[in-house]
Amino acid sequence: MAPADDFEPEPDFRPEPVKRIADPETLRALGDPTRVRILETMVQRQAAWSVKELAGALGVPQTRLYHHVDQLLAHDLIRAVERRVVSGIIETRYRPAALTFQLDRRMFAAEADEATRAVLHDTLVAVFDTARDEVEQAIRAGAAVAGPGGDDRMLVTRGLVQLTPERAAELRRRLLELEAEFDDADPADGAQPWGIVLAVYPVTATEPTGA
Repeated sequence: MAPADDFEPEPDFRPEPVKRIADPETLRALGDPTRVRILETMVQRQAAWSVKELAGALGVPQTRLYHHVDQLLAHDLIRAVERRVVSGIIETRYRPAALTFQLDRRMFAAEADEATRAVLHDTLVAVFDTARDEVEQAIRAGAAVAGPGGDDRMLVTRGLVQLTPERAAELRRRLLELEAEFDDADPADGAQPWGIVLAVYPVTATEPTGA
């Protein structure tokens, strides 16, 4: 894998709206909670990030992030956009390759090989572990309690509904539209990041056991 310094900066690069992940190797690069957090952090601010800034935002040592940044860069999940000398040290700044990352439907195919399924499993674990960690951090910080207006600041729920394929597709479409509606690219004063985990999936029916 080429080091970050081997990638020529692209000063005019702007993230794509959506990038689809269609190969196991790129998916494997996402199968780590730290890399998921790096991408989420970068997407929150429409500006280039240095590794030092990412370390400060994530609250981890800077040295822990270089390997993860190299992995994201090598799989075109982030792009180098600027390189400059700061206090005698070469500093590279990065942007995410896209504002949203989605898995190609082929990754979920029943005929996918075992290696692809294993990578998909690791990625799902990374995504949901990251969400769990953020929820627990919000609880510890007291940010999950009701706000000044008495609103419940956090919603965590899981449910099962009976849907036809057409209704399931409609639910998915409306959820994505709702997420896009509230994702303000130019947030107002006082706005803060909120985590959203969306998962709409068919539940495989099982036969009851026992006598």
